[in-house]
Amino acid sequence: MNLLTTLSRRALTACAFALLSFLILAAPAVAAPLEGRLTDGLTGTPLASARVHVLGTELEMLTDANGAWAFDLPAGHYELAIEIEIDGELQSSRLVNQYVPQVIAARAHVYTSAFVDMGYPALEHPTGVPTTSGRLPDDGPESLDLDELLPRQHPSLNYYEIPANQPPTIRVGRRQDHTGAKGCTDSTNPIIAIHQMDLDEYVKGVLPPEIGVFRNISGAREVYKAFAIAAKSYGLWFILRYGEGNRRTVSAKPPHNYTWFHIDDTACNQRYDDQRMAITNESADAVARLIMVKKGATTTIDKYEYAASCGKHGSRPAYQTTLVADKPPTSACAGTWCGHNACAAHEVNPAVPNEGRCLVRGICQWGSASWGENAKTYTWLLAHYQPNIVLRELGSTAGAGKVVLTGYVYTDAANIASSGVADVNVALSDGQRTATNAQGVYYFDQVALDLGTVSLTASKTGYLTARRDKQLESGATNWGSIKIELAPVDPVGPVDPADPADPIDPGTPQADTGVAIGDAGNLADVAHGLDDTGDDGVVPITPGTHPRDNSDPNALGRLVSPSHGIDGGCATGAAASSPRLTLVLPLLAFALFGFSRRRRR
Repeated sequence: MNLLTTLSRRALTACAFALLSFLILAAPAVAAPLEGRLTDGLTGTPLASARVHVLGTELEMLTDANGAWAFDLPAGHYELAIEIEIDGELQSSRLVNQYVPQVIAARAHVYTSAFVDMGYPALEHPTGVPTTSGRLPDDGPESLDLDELLPRQHPSLNYYEIPANQPPTIRVGRRQDHTGAKGCTDSTNPIIAIHQMDLDEYVKGVLPPEIGVFRNISGAREVYKAFAIAAKSYGLWFILRYGEGNRRTVSAKPPHNYTWFHIDDTACNQRYDDQRMAITNESADAVARLIMVKKGATTTIDKYEYAASCGKHGSRPAYQTTLVADKPPTSACAGTWCGHNACAAHEVNPAVPNEGRCLVRGICQWGSASWGENAKTYTWLLAHYQPNIVLRELGSTAGAGKVVLTGYVYTDAANIASSGVADVNVALSDGQRTATNAQGVYYFDQVALDLGTVSLTASKTGYLTARRDKQLESGATNWGSIKIELAPVDPVGPVDPADPADPIDPGTPQADTGVAIGDAGNLADVAHGLDDTGDDGVVPITPGTHPRDNSDPNALGRLVSPSHGIDGGCATGAAASSPRLTLVLPLLAFALFGFSRRRRR
């Protein structure tokens, strides 16, 4: 075998392996399902024809007759936007912290009385309606301190010192059944995931499942502000109670393999879910950093409790035995549901011993709603139910007036989540800079809201520089994805000045040309975010008709690119349409054919 033959064989072998490597790298990411359901929080009625949008991407779909949706997405962290019209009102919300692969099935609710008013029966454990807060086991004693439900592992069950440098983070144990119907012990209702977040962000996830139905009462914002402070104070108490040396430990749980948590997501501790609403977000932001502490002892915190309703029989504040009256001039109602007229509290009220648990320790949720309808402010509400406490700040004010701005830097407008580009430099017009992660996602968590509109610039070697503007909005994560294109390669190359007829070998293309792809406002496939959703295709549900009757699996409305769901998949569609793979396969076959002929010789 001569040297030329040997070199040819080696060259063909190298070519084949290079092409195989290209095929592997060019293959789309493996997709997995991100699925969930939308129901009415009070009755559990499934809601069809709601629009569900994977933020930052082109993917949208409508829920089916069971209120279900399903997207196929690469492994990653996602946020969904959900819209549906009910009884002439457009209800919008977000689902944050959605992970693929999924551990917790995504769930979202609308908070309305429309369906119970139509005669649908209420659930025993509804979401967003104070009915069971503080309720004890049916076979338990009629009067029991909630501390009895917690392990006695700490010498102090009452108050804790607040460290000056207290970290503003909390770990939330997500139980298999979030309603609490299966209890709150690890044997009957185990922890299946643990999420860690900022304490103020945690509060935004408490308000909807606790009192979401209050959204339409007059004075709702003041009620939400009061409960944002109460929820944060309650969460901080659990952080301090289960601090270092007294952890609530479990085996490693996804998505980050945490082995301990502070508080669970059921009514046994304090309800929490991934759903966010604009009104509750804005109310929580308005009182962010405020907590309740005892008058004259502002460096300590107690377990300031609350419950659904005292039935207008009074509430017992912290640090006193005398009850405070709780009879507002009018009662707040969610449609025909007037919760303040019944008892759902912590223990029996000695004044009305035959009416069940009518004594609330701390704040009465339905009472607060009634006072809110009578134009009372959040400070009045807290002073009424907790006259022995004052408000103080926890943590710095560095995050005040700031919003999160995030999105994909992608190449394929028809498959944004699967075409993200890693290590792209993203610069913000206020001077901040970051780089995209492995999924092509950039993230800024401290963008000043008062900037109004910001400009983003994305650049990477081998790509044209891309720019877009994004108008900032409060109350939610701001999404703004950017399409970036490969820099063109000149097939001829620059002209050799010594011989104009002889072009210079183009060699390696010059990268990062600085050429802008244009104003993002003129590119329909660039902007996907907070201000990109409309209400086209949203099918209204009118009281008197069952939501399933409005379902049409073919009526997707004006969708950019509907997901095929778990039976289809982004991966399948991307692979079938890849021009690079179509070009490479014949080359690979030719190389392997030549290699085999050389071997036969």
